[in-house]
Amino acid sequence: MKTKLLWGGALALAFGAGLAVQPMVVAQSPISAKTVMQDPLKGGIYEEVIMRVVEIAPGGVVPWHIHPDGHEITYMLDGQIALEVDVEGKKSPKAGDGFHIQANVPHTAKNEGTTPARLLVVRLKPKDKPIMVPVTR
Repeated sequence: MKTKLLWGGALALAFGAGLAVQPMVVAQSPISAKTVMQDPLKGGIYEEVIMRVVEIAPGGVVPWHIHPDGHEITYMLDGQIALEVDVEGKKSPKAGDGFHIQANVPHTAKNEGTTPARLLVVRLKPKDKPIMVPVTR
């Protein structure tokens, strides 16, 4: 109850003093990722699995990168992307499509559409390696 009274009092003082309360505007990244699951793996060569929902805004680009000693398995939830994989060339997966990126293979993606692209990404990787490493092209 004290917190509500203090907050209300602060707002009253701000308005009473003629101060405008402005909403904070924060620039949003064209790419966001939410980890859905991360768990250790036992009994195999990989030690960790990470599942993420990744969203790429229209015009958003995932720069060229690799997954050190890790595999990436993706299911397109919504939208479409322009995907370029070093050893495979260009593809245009859309909602309902899946694809696999082999370990250590450079790749990039761009949302050339007008709506966000949402992907469910599963990575199998060694625990001591980063999820991704940028590469120069």
